[in-house]
Amino acid sequence: MTDVSKEHTTSFKKQASYNDKRNVVNKAHLIEPIIRHRIQDSIFYKQYLYLTNEASILQVIVSKVKYVAGTDSNGRPSPFISCLLRLLELEPSSEIIDAYMDQLGYNEFKYLTALVLIYVRLTGSSEQVYRTFDKYFQDFRKLRFRMKSPTFNEMKLPVNYRITYMDEWVDDLLSNERVIDTILPRLIPRQTLVERGQLAPREYSVEEEVAKREEAGDEKEEEAESEYESDSD
Repeated sequence: MTDVSKEHTTSFKKQASYNDKRNVVNKAHLIEPIIRHRIQDSIFYKQYLYLTNEASILQVIVSKVKYVAGTDSNGRPSPFISCLLRLLELEPSSEIIDAYMDQLGYNEFKYLTALVLIYVRLTGSSEQVYRTFDKYFQDFRKLRFRMKSPTFNEMKLPVNYRITYMDEWVDDLLSNERVIDTILPRLIPRQTLVERGQLAPREYSVEEEVAKREEAGDEKEEEAESEYESDSD
């Protein structure tokens, strides 16, 4: 093998390798350095997040996070991504994450739910991500999303926010490579995990509705047949 071919093979191997960011020792490094430093230097982080723990951060999230966003056009971090960084620094246990989701997140505090979902997407295994996200495909709660740059309506007034939904947020976390200025780790395709027997196939609500309608139709047919038989008697 010539030297040229050896160099080509070496460069190909380097390109083929993938460094999974979930393996970093400090989970805070999942946020890009420039954004991470801006968050840590921000007044919001120093005032509300610097001394928080797994329990006290909940009050900050519930009271201060009112929309989903990364940084604005001037590079200023939002409360949402600031709280995300703090969660990554704290690295709460799986039991605490379950408590956030099951006891607090779903019923009332939707931005806590959205925040924990992206935390799980950044730190969890592919199997854990799919299992967690399956619960929220039928979650249609509205979320305010702050755009990086405003758009203008018919009256030439700036519009900084748009409305999205929790199920759309889940879909973005699964299908996009980057959300709110954060690069997401790669996921093993769900079909691969299904073939390995590690995960069940995804159930769609359409299939459930079709099955319910078919059952309802069968019941109506049985009732009609019983009425017909009684009339003939």
